[in-house]
Amino acid sequence: MEELASVSGISRPTLSKFFNDPQSVRKTTRARIEEALERYDYTPNVYAINQNRQLTRNIGIVVPFLADPFFAEVARNLELLCSDAGFNPILLSSHGDPDREVANLESLRGIRPAGVLLAPIGRRSHRDALSELCDELATVLFDCDVEDVGDAMFGSKYSQSTDIMVEYLCRTGEPPALFEMARAPNPWSAPTEVVHELG
Repeated sequence: MEELASVSGISRPTLSKFFNDPQSVRKTTRARIEEALERYDYTPNVYAINQNRQLTRNIGIVVPFLADPFFAEVARNLELLCSDAGFNPILLSSHGDPDREVANLESLRGIRPAGVLLAPIGRRSHRDALSELCDELATVLFDCDVEDVGDAMFGSKYSQSTDIMVEYLCRTGEPPALFEMARAPNPWSAPTEVVHELG
């Protein structure tokens, strides 16, 4: 940025102001900066800029398994929402491995994110390691709660959603009906076996 200020004749504070919020500088100044960016083929290093801020614009998104259609869709939406809000989403998958889940958070800690959206693996997560890292990172858990980890949790109340499904099957099905979830589609957070006999 110092070099760009030197060759363009635009002060560094003005350039910094522009990179923080392009609308915060006058229209004529904005046009001069955009022209200088194109002329000198300058692309700001967002990560370097973020490291100089007290609060970075990075948001970590960590899911247990990105190939899972549920998490792929959730991650896609979170990524778009973060971008639309002016943040830089960093998407990581734990691939069902509790050690990789911890490594993902340690990696994010190194870039000082503004926050982390974490879908924990669940019962297999290393709770103590997650708790220690989440004490240092503003963390919101989703889909699965891990006791005493993170600042908040957003997800389904499984007992309530199961009751709703059972009620629906009783109301719409013909007895005897059976709802069985021996192999949960999301094995990291749901109980391993839930069987309700209806009718």
